[in-house]
Amino acid sequence: MKEITFDALRWMEEPVRIKIFPDGEHPRGYFQITSPREVEGLCQGRPVEELPRILSILSPAHHLASALALDKLFGVEPPPLAVTMREALLQTLFFENHLRKIYFLVSSRFDPLSSSILPGNGTQGFPPSPHILDEIMSHISIAREAVTLLGGRSDHPLSAVAGGVSRYLKEENYERLSHIYESCLGFSLRLGEFLRQEILGKDQALSDLGAFSMAPMSFMTLSEAKDTVILRGGLGQELDRFSPDRIFQKIGLHRESWSYEPLAYIQDHSGGPELKDQVGLQAIFHDRCFFVGPLARLNQDTALTPLAEEERQRLLGDRGPLPRFDLSSAFWSLFLELLQAAEKMAELYKKENLTGPEIRNIPTEMGREGQAALESPKGLIYHHYRVDEKGLVTDIAVLDTVTENNALRCLLTQKTAEIALTRKHTTQEMKNFLELVLLPF
Repeated sequence: MKEITFDALRWMEEPVRIKIFPDGEHPRGYFQITSPREVEGLCQGRPVEELPRILSILSPAHHLASALALDKLFGVEPPPLAVTMREALLQTLFFENHLRKIYFLVSSRFDPLSSSILPGNGTQGFPPSPHILDEIMSHISIAREAVTLLGGRSDHPLSAVAGGVSRYLKEENYERLSHIYESCLGFSLRLGEFLRQEILGKDQALSDLGAFSMAPMSFMTLSEAKDTVILRGGLGQELDRFSPDRIFQKIGLHRESWSYEPLAYIQDHSGGPELKDQVGLQAIFHDRCFFVGPLARLNQDTALTPLAEEERQRLLGDRGPLPRFDLSSAFWSLFLELLQAAEKMAELYKKENLTGPEIRNIPTEMGREGQAALESPKGLIYHHYRVDEKGLVTDIAVLDTVTENNALRCLLTQKTAEIALTRKHTTQEMKNFLELVLLPF
């Protein structure tokens, strides 16, 4: 077989290409980010107050992380109303992001992990219930509306500023937000029942996802106190604990010629080999690479909100203890966080929590350095800024989930290619398989 190229993949927000080189029993698969992201060049020399709006191009959650870094830079504490509005925006982003991925899962009519004909309309695939797809799209839409109310815009929020937020909500927004959280919470419970009965439950359409599992890998999360990063090994044991400002002392970035995006890995301070070439990279992939995101947070084994915790305990009862590295658990982690976000929205959206005398504490002084870490819907992100005496950016470092999960995506691409070629999948079947495997990461 000749080389196989998939460009681009459905559902992937980044510009991605996958190349597969069949080579007998040892095919080679490459997950390639095909466009550079020069954050430093985009931000250096600009007034630091502009960064929350600029960096939202990476994802809406970066808007909030940037505002947190500005709080530290200017030495200012946002008032309670601003803290609540920022948190309400973040939880809404969790709900929207995860629900969109679940829509892609449910609407995927092809089961790439099974060679059998699934029950339904007589073709490969399963017919998802039209009503659930309509409901999912409807709630994605109202979640985006809530993001717009809280953040000013849906894709590129602009409300968070140094010391707080830029505006109050309008009176009519409170009633609308109350309708949104009631609808989102009720739907989340119905969605969980649907996933169990028709999609991810035992003997259901995509129950075979549990058979696809990556090798145990280290994972990184932010503690509940938000001032400590925790690195755990593949068995769930704690490997390291450090403050966010030491992330780039603990995490290294390795570049390969076939991708614009570097691969993040755990720095070895014991004098071991560094990642210098592709051979060395493959040899120590599992020992030094890590991932972030919903599955990492699930494996952290922290109690969730009440309804989400009930679902988590049901999941652990059905599938066994943590940590888990199977694809089915990765999708379930999306739903657990979606349900938790809906529960938090129900509390945060109450009018008494979104009103107050002040929305911002105006900064009166400025330092030269600010940093912040945040658990975004896709995983841990980190911002670090340095400025001159005029407040212009002289240095910036941003760690994004695209970089942190790049190694995991490369490994998943390689494993998926091996399985697909062994099962003699067609090119389209292989593409569907890859899209589904990469979706939760």
